[in-house]
Amino acid sequence: MAEKGSPLMKWFKMLHGVGLLMIVAGTGLLVMTQIEQTLNGMLVVSSLLGIGGVMISPFPVALFFRWASNATHDQPSSLAD
Repeated sequence: MAEKGSPLMKWFKMLHGVGLLMIVAGTGLLVMTQIEQTLNGMLVVSSLLGIGGVMISPFPVALFFRWASNATHDQPSSLAD
């Protein structure tokens, strides 16, 4: 899929970090303030948590695909010992 220094992995890593910050901000607003008591506050908190969750999801999947492709290349051609 994507190699170690590819621009796609850099974008996924950057989006992962932004998504984590959005989740932390949404959780902080939910736990530490009363903003979730209003309709606008509910919209802000749910948007931060939902969009943050969507933004963090591609990076672990891309890491898994990179790991899986590297693992198949490293296996010996014969399994008989």
